[in-house]
Amino acid sequence: MVRCLRLVVPVLAICLLAQGAVYAQGQGGGRGRGGFGFGGMGGMGGGMLLMNPQVQKELKLTDDQTGKIREIQQSAFQGGGQGGGQGGGRGNFQNMSEEERTKFFEDMRKRMEESQKKMTEVLTADQSGRLKQIQLWVGGYAGLLANAEALKELKITDDQKEALKLTTEESGKKSGELFQGMRGASEEERAKIGEKFAAIRKETDTECAAVLTDEQKAQFDKMRGEKFELDMSQMGRGGPGGGRRGRPGN
Repeated sequence: MVRCLRLVVPVLAICLLAQGAVYAQGQGGGRGRGGFGFGGMGGMGGGMLLMNPQVQKELKLTDDQTGKIREIQQSAFQGGGQGGGQGGGRGNFQNMSEEERTKFFEDMRKRMEESQKKMTEVLTADQSGRLKQIQLWVGGYAGLLANAEALKELKITDDQKEALKLTTEESGKKSGELFQGMRGASEEERAKIGEKFAAIRKETDTECAAVLTDEQKAQFDKMRGEKFELDMSQMGRGGPGGGRRGRPGN
């Protein structure tokens, strides 16, 4: 089971980042209830973030909390799906057809949404608040459409939402093309693709930031709280992530 998680989660994380707010819009946009939703370009759901040791350390989770969260996560990955209770073909994720991947992500989304409801009960109010801030740091401006609470607090207009949507849609197309290249790719090739993903994300974030007014950007910075930079190489790994603060980011 652990092996399955380590194989799937890094790829899943990259794909979620690539899909961006386009996916969130397609599913109704408002799934990030209270800013704790699933999906978005770096508007990565709290459940996905809680799988990261770096985030766990930042939130100062107790051993008891970490254990409960791990049980919830494993149950989410094991439960249901056409791939079988033990992961089935999920280890061969990169060899799936487009239809199989779509079905995989839909199944994963539903189960992760259910698990996140349980995870919120494990966190304290302060931890939940900090997790929301971390989501904003990870998502940046490009993840705004996936965060209904942030859109409301920033008073993002319909015109601005449309501009953000167009930008993230274009980014999603580029990222989707790159993702196709991950099928059967070597470690070195995947690393290069990852660098291209990062470049697209940076460009998209800059373009999305330009949509907001100076006042909105200032408010966004306040909402994010203390600087947090997620080390994506730690996604799905068992080793400690460690915080990376005060470095250039979004």
